[in-house]
Amino acid sequence: MAAIEIFSSSVVYNYKSRIYSCASVVVFLLIALSFITPLFLIYNAGGIWMKNRMHAETPDVHFIYKYLLLAEFDAFKEPIVCSTFKTYKENNIKDHCILIKVQENDLNKDGQKDSLRFEAHFYTDKPVKSFRLLLFFNFQLKHLIQATIESIGVFDQMLSQEAQEIQFFGDLELRQKGLLHSEGLYETYNHSIELSDYSLPELLLYNFNRKFSARITNERVTWRTGFSSDKAVVVIGELFYVENFIYYQPSLWEELKWAWVQYLSCLLVFVYLTKHILVFLFTNRYLNTYIVRPWTNT
Repeated sequence: MAAIEIFSSSVVYNYKSRIYSCASVVVFLLIALSFITPLFLIYNAGGIWMKNRMHAETPDVHFIYKYLLLAEFDAFKEPIVCSTFKTYKENNIKDHCILIKVQENDLNKDGQKDSLRFEAHFYTDKPVKSFRLLLFFNFQLKHLIQATIESIGVFDQMLSQEAQEIQFFGDLELRQKGLLHSEGLYETYNHSIELSDYSLPELLLYNFNRKFSARITNERVTWRTGFSSDKAVVVIGELFYVENFIYYQPSLWEELKWAWVQYLSCLLVFVYLTKHILVFLFTNRYLNTYIVRPWTNT
């Protein structure tokens, strides 16, 4: 009857040597190299520590019903002003708009607002040559950091033709200047911005220099040509709230979570190589040692 192999096991040889022998020095040196070499490789490949990371988040955005519209038709005359603010640097503001429409929409029905539609109607004797619109928003960040940020979306446009109706749209996003160095609660920007506290250039500069500030991107403008002073000029805009990327410096625990994966993946390779190098050196008697066989006591 033919015999079949049903089980196998390896024979283990123990190699012994004095602690100050050449064999011991070689073994300790190879073990040390197998632990240290992965660190050098990872360091030269970009470093084991992550200097920054990116977090994607769609803020909870709300229009806070504060706006300022400046429509200019003559460089030597006061512009048309539409605003919820009553004073500007201790000067009274007269609102020239006859109608303002504001509507925030939940486009995907997830319970969070996705866009803002703004519409302003006013009369003027001369066609508008340029307009500037400041819209005030609240951004709430909840995931990586907890912060409520009031900021201003600014839209500027020069018109090359006479227009009775001006339409614009774009994306509203939160711009970040600098890297966040800690997570948690940020109260720095949780306060209201009032036009009465600044001149317009000061307000725009203050908003621009903040660590978080709103900006309008992917702007598109269209208009219906022709002008009649008997009809109201209409400015219609729609802004879409988009996903933002928050850049931050990872915490120590987050860095360790990824550091050990990089180190362990390299370490396993060098441990495998070191083991096979030592097996080759000992089995071929390149290193002088005492061999202890499992079937003997010597």
